[in-house]
Amino acid sequence: MATKRLPRHKERPGRPLANPDRDTRVLLIDAAAQLFAEQGVAATSFSIIARRVGLTPAMVHYHFHNRNQLIDAVVEERLVPLITYVWDPVKPDDSPADTLRGVVHRLLEQVQRAPWVPSTWMREIFTEDGLLRARMLRRLPIDKVRIVGQAIVRGQVSGSVNRELNPLLVVFSTLGLVMLHMATLRAWSDIIQRPMPDGKGVKRHITGLLLHGLSPSPKPSRQPTRASKSLRRQP
Repeated sequence: MATKRLPRHKERPGRPLANPDRDTRVLLIDAAAQLFAEQGVAATSFSIIARRVGLTPAMVHYHFHNRNQLIDAVVEERLVPLITYVWDPVKPDDSPADTLRGVVHRLLEQVQRAPWVPSTWMREIFTEDGLLRARMLRRLPIDKVRIVGQAIVRGQVSGSVNRELNPLLVVFSTLGLVMLHMATLRAWSDIIQRPMPDGKGVKRHITGLLLHGLSPSPKPSRQPTRASKSLRRQP
């Protein structure tokens, strides 16, 4: 997904920054995040980041002693707050449909504010050799994932949710749909020669697809999956 080039950092004459060190650090983190999306973590050096914001590599080293510190800053200060915002509102008593609608809405909202996220997620987290994968897997809100899975299991038991679904895979399908659509929307628009849907259109499509999949199965249901049984045993 194309990302906008950051403007060069300039101080206004007569109006010094309230905290130059902090503001420069923010610029560097933002530049690194965008470059990770454009060309990947492995191809993003300190010199490239410095050039993006019009600073010297020495200034990058002033704020981050090595590349791992910078990568950690992108994860902790950009990706983790996004995940927290998306998943914190999930509550045990919410229905599966309401929960998934909320997750999709909040995730798309954050992606529209930070359009570099889907490309980075697809390149550096979804893939097995992604350089952000291990860092992000440690930060996934597993308790919230279980809440969604348990809600789906309850719906399957009551007959209101399709019993063919794997409760845990529903969560990953939701994340995958949002990230894949937003990372490839422009490319598909060019291929099929159709205008890109806006954020509301993408939200309607993804939630419609997910909620149709939650409809009760017309076929005789199979025995609950192993994932379903394990989730039902969760407290």
